[in-house]
Amino acid sequence: MGVEKTTTVRMESRTLKRVDGLANAMSRSRAWVINHAVERYLDYEEWFVGEVKQALKEAEAGHVVEHKTVVKRWERKRAARVDARR
Repeated sequence: MGVEKTTTVRMESRTLKRVDGLANAMSRSRAWVINHAVERYLDYEEWFVGEVKQALKEAEAGHVVEHKTVVKRWERKRAARVDARR
């Protein structure tokens, strides 16, 4: 773990009440809940940005699927799910 630094974040009182409620329910501090939430957010956003960059590289290289093909695949999968429910 690195050196911790202090920062100030402004948030609506309703949001802060939710943070405090969760911290209380989990027997954690407000800071723990906020740090945990930020870490989860960053993990997801970093993953998402990486996926978009990779998809753009593939598209630039010509590795794309035509819209008609995607629709046909989607329709087949949807039909298979409907059949499986019967």
